[in-house]
Amino acid sequence: MNLPVTSNRQTLVLAGMLLTLATPAGASRLQDALDLERKGKLKESSEMLRGAAAELRASGDWAGLARALSISARISVSLGDYRAAIQSANEAVSARGRTGDHVGVGEDHNTLGLANLYLGDYAAALPEFEKALDFDRQQGDGDGIVARLNNIGNVYYFRGQYQDALRAYQQAMDTLQGAGPQAWNPQRRQLTIANLATLYQRLGKEQAALQYYRQLTESPQALPRSEYAQLLLNEGVLYRRMGDPVKALERYRLAQTIFATGQNRDSEIGAFRNIGIVLALDFGDLEGARASFTQAMNLARQSSDTRGIVQAALYRAEVFRRLGRRGESGDDLQIALEGAQKSGLVEEEWKSQYGLGRLAESARDYPAAVDWYRQALAGIETVRAGMRRSTLRSEFLGDKRDVYDAVIGLELRQANPPLGAIFTLMEHSRARALEDRLQPFGQEASIQRVQDTLQADTVFVEFWVGNGSIAALWITNSNAGVVRPMFHESLEQKIADFEGSLQSGDERWKGLSIDLGRELLAGIPAAKHLIAAPDGPLTMVPFEALTAPNLGRLVIEDRDVSYIPAARFLTREKGGSRGNLPPWRTHLVAYGDPPLSGTDMLGRAEHWQPLPAAADEIHSIAGMLAGQSEVYLGAAAQKHRLLGQRFTDGSILHFSTHAVVDSENPDRSRILMASDSGGTTLGYLFQQEIYDLHLKGVDLVTLSACETARGPIVRGDGVRAFSQAFLAAGAAATVTSLWQVEDRATAEFMKQFYYFLARGQTKSEALRSAKLRLLHSNSRLAGASYWSTFILNGDGWNPCAVFLPWSWFAGAAGAVVLSAGIWLALRLRRSVEPPLTAASPRHKTG
Repeated sequence: MNLPVTSNRQTLVLAGMLLTLATPAGASRLQDALDLERKGKLKESSEMLRGAAAELRASGDWAGLARALSISARISVSLGDYRAAIQSANEAVSARGRTGDHVGVGEDHNTLGLANLYLGDYAAALPEFEKALDFDRQQGDGDGIVARLNNIGNVYYFRGQYQDALRAYQQAMDTLQGAGPQAWNPQRRQLTIANLATLYQRLGKEQAALQYYRQLTESPQALPRSEYAQLLLNEGVLYRRMGDPVKALERYRLAQTIFATGQNRDSEIGAFRNIGIVLALDFGDLEGARASFTQAMNLARQSSDTRGIVQAALYRAEVFRRLGRRGESGDDLQIALEGAQKSGLVEEEWKSQYGLGRLAESARDYPAAVDWYRQALAGIETVRAGMRRSTLRSEFLGDKRDVYDAVIGLELRQANPPLGAIFTLMEHSRARALEDRLQPFGQEASIQRVQDTLQADTVFVEFWVGNGSIAALWITNSNAGVVRPMFHESLEQKIADFEGSLQSGDERWKGLSIDLGRELLAGIPAAKHLIAAPDGPLTMVPFEALTAPNLGRLVIEDRDVSYIPAARFLTREKGGSRGNLPPWRTHLVAYGDPPLSGTDMLGRAEHWQPLPAAADEIHSIAGMLAGQSEVYLGAAAQKHRLLGQRFTDGSILHFSTHAVVDSENPDRSRILMASDSGGTTLGYLFQQEIYDLHLKGVDLVTLSACETARGPIVRGDGVRAFSQAFLAAGAAATVTSLWQVEDRATAEFMKQFYYFLARGQTKSEALRSAKLRLLHSNSRLAGASYWSTFILNGDGWNPCAVFLPWSWFAGAAGAVVLSAGIWLALRLRRSVEPPLTAASPRHKTG
């Protein structure tokens, strides 16, 4: 609940200046407009201000015009007309410039910041808030300073720049501490504490967030009762996330009581919904949940709240279904469907249709079930096209992926499954958020388009995990087929055991490799190149370490492997050929071994150690590549350098550092970098910030850090890992790791990988060659834990750009030397393989 700050002080300042207006009619209109605003009649006030502004503009009264426009802009923000607010505030600033009177200009910039913030244009909002802050500091206005710092912090928060947000909120708190007992202090303090609580909750620092929430709830007199109740709801959500549903329920019920006392029915309905969900999911009290949802429905009916009625009916229908009362469940779903269709509630409509489909399927009426599911899918695509944020709880009602799984499961039951229809459903059910970030994608993928894209001796496999089954749809350049669903009751446990054994280095993985290879790869044509689109728990499986059925050898020994989120990444439009690139262009940008700090709030719990092999790793890689290198090590590995970096076509971005992967909230995952300020706090590149990088034209991003291929698995979107974020930012491919790896072992592997990459192998072939080099090394690095952790996501079937060496140009005068230079550049870029050294006991623990 980040709270932007408007200002009532603007009204007081403007009201006090009305006596100086030169135009009596304009002054009268302004006074009347202010009176209307105080009475809550904002639309009428806005209309009157437009008339006053026209008169003042015609008379040339720029001071009066500025005041009228300032009020109009602020009211437009309250009415949600942000474009009009921006226009009025900009004109107000211009009018003040004509008179040289800058009183109130800070509020105008604050209004511009708020309007852009609400429009989601954070790049435009931030400088406006900063201008307002500068003005407040010039005036020594502590109230304004705190307000602007909170708004600046909110911009950073919404942009995923959490360290910058924390810095702004802490500056606001420091200002409050130094201001002493001012009349405005309690309210601004509560605002700042609320924003700090929200930030710490987002960062996963639940205990710190709870402490701030307690400060707020223990002194509710500084907050309106409705806001106090909302904080109780937030606190309840936090307790439930921490595994304490008892305290969560206690907070929800107290909030509901406060909302009821204040006649705040909309919020009370929301509190009853939260109560019902906790009772159903955490306590198994379905009758109690039914009663809560019934109370929510009754309140919604009393208020003629159609959305509230529809949502309460949906939740109660699910409770009835779980109670086995299908008739009552169907009745509520029909109520929800009719209300949703009548009111244009698209999300609620498809949820109702999905629920009716499930009832039909449980009654074995499969044609009716498919029909309901298909109607729901049409609604889902409408919701997606409108980019609407979900207001319903998918943990209880099911999400979009459930609908796709239901249809796919029924289609696969047919004697001759329709491959084209199943492929389309699989594609629509995955990686949609990533696809939206990478628009335009070109034409939608189809089996024929995939076949036209695939090279010879390549097989693409799209896996599906759902409804207690797994299936694999495979495509080559001349054929396609599907491996029928297999029951996978123990699949997730096998995958966890397989991964755990690989990571620990014990021998159990070999038997599991045979079992999983048989379950996942049987019936799929053997080919030299495997491109896999895994699903669900399969995203954590290194297929290279599986044993190929009927061959008895590891997959890595016969084929290279690339992973992509969906087939659409095969058929997406590519840029034109770059040809050979000159050696003065930047080829490598690398960041490594940033300094550590024991005082940093986010880093102190990680127990990170220095990475002595990182510098050697990066310098060795730079020596293998033909183009120019930009290397930032230690204190120079700062985030601001990366954010300001202009990447050229064909460049490679390499990190050798620590990383934190948050398994619950990917926005909290972060890569360690050096502090931009040079202080004791660490620098972090948060995963959310990666999406805003401009990496189009970057051939490869390598994260030489631990567990960077991991993240929460979101049904319908896949794994929310760093690899996905870098692909969304425009990179062609990423190399990341599935688990922790020793510092020295990682450095040795990276040297091998870049050696083969520099020789012109495709990215997936180079990764395979590096893995085979370790596998056959007769050293401890031959252990699967060292080589199987690294995986390649994205375009692994193409090599990186070719950079001509300086020798090509130096020998241009002679034909023989010229030929030798070309041959050297394109064929034998490096002829000496880097030696392998023993692994160091030092660990890269993050």
